[in-house]
Amino acid sequence: MQSFLFLRHNGKFMKLHFHEIIFAESCKNYVKIVTTGQTWLALLPMKQLEEHLPPGLFCRVHRSYIVSLEHMMAFDHATVYMKDVLIPVGDQYKNRLQGSVTILSGESRAKMAVSESGIECLMEKE
Repeated sequence: MQSFLFLRHNGKFMKLHFHEIIFAESCKNYVKIVTTGQTWLALLPMKQLEEHLPPGLFCRVHRSYIVSLEHMMAFDHATVYMKDVLIPVGDQYKNRLQGSVTILSGESRAKMAVSESGIECLMEKE
């Protein structure tokens, strides 16, 4: 599988590596693609871009946004936190986002204690 795509820009085909794409935003008939180096504007539907991005690296989180999972800092039920941008999460995309990443969570809470024998984990009952 290729790790890039080409985007037509001013009569040239410009290579965009997937790891450089931070997010894409739909702007009417255009898609704004924000990368680590610059921002591109392409005349294509968001759906077409989504079909060409690898699902293991990108996730559609809103009808107007696709985010790079690699560049995502955090997320909650309403927002994806990128380095300099907050991106809304649409209601119909919440489960898709959670299913695209590995989430570790535990049932119990633990406190760590340092003793002479090393670090001990003390379990709390809920």
